[in-house]
Amino acid sequence: MSTKGTLTREQAIQAVGIDLVSKLDSINCEPTNRVQTDGDDSVEYSSSVETGNEEYGQMTLTAYYYQSPEDLKGVEDLSGLTWTVAGYELT
Repeated sequence: MSTKGTLTREQAIQAVGIDLVSKLDSINCEPTNRVQTDGDDSVEYSSSVETGNEEYGQMTLTAYYYQSPEDLKGVEDLSGLTWTVAGYELT
């Protein structure tokens, strides 16, 4: 599975603090509509928060999640799926 966002949770916490990472964890993710070109058919989702403070500057912390098409097939309520962050990105 190819993933966007190579930071681990621990690295994200070191970069922006536990409060922002915890805030990001509580936000619903949305599909990104990114087409993967490496043969991976996973569906990418993401959620983001703005750091917006003097300590870290104006940056965006994004969490990426992936679901297989098989897991999504016929599912109307996505809250029943297991959502695990595959990686974080700070831009």
